[in-house]
Amino acid sequence: MDKTYNFALQLDKDLCTGCGVCAEGCTFGAITMGDWPEVDPYACRLCGTCVSECPVGAWSMADGQDVHEAADASGIFVLAETAHGGIAPVTFELLGKAAELSAKSGQHVEAILAGYGVAPLADELIAYGAGRVHLLESEALSSYIEENHATAVADVVRSLRPAILLVGATVKGRGLSARLASMLHTGLTADCTDLDIDTETGLLRQIRPAFGGNLMATIVTPDHRPQMASVHPGVMKAPARDGSRSGETVRHDISTMRQDERISLLGETVKAVCGNNLADSRIVVGIGRGVKSHETVDAISTWAESVGAAVAGSRAAVECGLVDASRQVGQTGQTISPDLYIAVGISGQIQHTAAITGAKKIIAVNPDRNAPIFSMADYGWVATAEEALPVLTNIRF
Repeated sequence: MDKTYNFALQLDKDLCTGCGVCAEGCTFGAITMGDWPEVDPYACRLCGTCVSECPVGAWSMADGQDVHEAADASGIFVLAETAHGGIAPVTFELLGKAAELSAKSGQHVEAILAGYGVAPLADELIAYGAGRVHLLESEALSSYIEENHATAVADVVRSLRPAILLVGATVKGRGLSARLASMLHTGLTADCTDLDIDTETGLLRQIRPAFGGNLMATIVTPDHRPQMASVHPGVMKAPARDGSRSGETVRHDISTMRQDERISLLGETVKAVCGNNLADSRIVVGIGRGVKSHETVDAISTWAESVGAAVAGSRAAVECGLVDASRQVGQTGQTISPDLYIAVGISGQIQHTAAITGAKKIIAVNPDRNAPIFSMADYGWVATAEEALPVLTNIRF
């Protein structure tokens, strides 16, 4: 893949005297001396030391606007995420939202798929709405090292110049999206709960909770491209799979990609997490800080397992050590949409309730009759967890 972008750090050879001060002062070893100083864009961190130390002012740093301006950017791109040998569900959800945005803006929908041995997955992206899939395959991407994936994706984004880039706010996506935004000199709105197109300006309206969830903020990126947003899994609705859809797969040559030499993968382990998968569970029992003891948590968990329900927790319950962090539901945790959600001892602050709006039915158990959770519950029970437990454990679904 040819690089058609200009690196932000530039040398004016007419001014340069070849003194080597820049190479000597570069902390990252990104500048080497030949006939002229040469910068390695993969090693350079754009710290600006060379610019400030050059005695003749030969180095300059562009602000990136000439690369990321909006005029010639087009397309709504989804960065696909792989999981357990397939495509992560959040990717399909983002493709569904991309199709809605496409209908309003007239922009085409495309996907970026990076990894090793992932070519067969391109057809799935097409079946869920991608008109074109950009395939980045390399053995260097066989294991998930964020720096290497960011380098590969950033190169293709610079070349293709999408107007919008959507990423899943997952464990992988959170760090990767932030790194990409920095490398591309653009903005990123993280943890969006909704996306829309402004019909007057054509800008992406990136909507997310702000100020502790007390209001919803609408954010736009007027000048730089791509407009980047990350979205929690489970917030958007995935479209129906259509195997008859046709599309194009474009393979990009990334054989010359430089791996980040600062990082070596020593090994990988798979950690088993107890309990059913929250995203796929039909019934979820949520535990909050109102559950006062580990004994009560154990009793609720035993009952939940017996009825095929998954156990989740609010942020407060996780901070109290009642529930494992991997089971957290909320603005900084997972978003779920079960058929039934039973909230036990959860007050219902917006950070939590924003993540359960997809639940078809909600039952709330809380001793505070004024708890916010009751305002969105279909059924409410004013009782402590300990009072409710004997009744709950006799219920079977």
